[in-house]
Amino acid sequence: MTDFLLLISYPPELEELVFGRLFLTRSRGNVSGEVLSAYFENAGDRDAAADSLRDLPVTLRLEEREPVDWLANYHQSLTSLFIGNSFEVAPEASLLKSERPHRLVVPQAQAFGTGSHASTALCIELLEEIDLRGTRALDIGCGTGILAFAMLQLGARKVVGFDIDRDTIGAMDDNRRKNQTPAALFIGTLDALRPARFDVVTMNILPEVIVPMLPRVREYAAGSLILSGILRSQRDAVIQSWQPVSERESGEWWAGRFTP
Repeated sequence: MTDFLLLISYPPELEELVFGRLFLTRSRGNVSGEVLSAYFENAGDRDAAADSLRDLPVTLRLEEREPVDWLANYHQSLTSLFIGNSFEVAPEASLLKSERPHRLVVPQAQAFGTGSHASTALCIELLEEIDLRGTRALDIGCGTGILAFAMLQLGARKVVGFDIDRDTIGAMDDNRRKNQTPAALFIGTLDALRPARFDVVTMNILPEVIVPMLPRVREYAAGSLILSGILRSQRDAVIQSWQPVSERESGEWWAGRFTP
């Protein structure tokens, strides 16, 4: 098996933009240094990622190499993440060392949301603004389940989450066991839900998915709706005429909280 690499040199002020665009590609991971090395499974995915960066003043180089032992690299970099005012997220329970009231175990090797990406962290920060005690919550595009677990720790009475990607099922079940949580997670779409109203709804997905779903999602949102996974440049296209009551940004990423 061969690793297909995209090597990127860029000025420091473009770092957030470059990483933001790579997040939207099919990159399997990247390594930072004097040159950013992004890894892909095939030449087509790599070339598409290169095309997404060609309008920027960056230098791109394409290479093929023997595979890197990512598991060994992963174990060398285990560490906790501190998110918002109250959360610590670690890949293993033994690494949870702080006195923060809310602590989650989500392996960073999983590809579907671990808290390490700004869009997930922004969602958690917005959730901290809300009194979730006794609420019913819904996470659309739940991935690893991290936002569902966070809502339960913040006091939600019941949380339902779903994702259309069948590859997330293993991560969902594994993380539910690790966090000893009653979150109801499943593979499916909004059509699988009976008509219901939720006090909080989260969507940490790409804008191309969020915007077409909004009319139906609003029918489920009785309280707060949190949208993330959105570049700052895409903000206006997402919110349209519905103004957020709270907004947060991190680098090139934006998230907003709305109420009906």
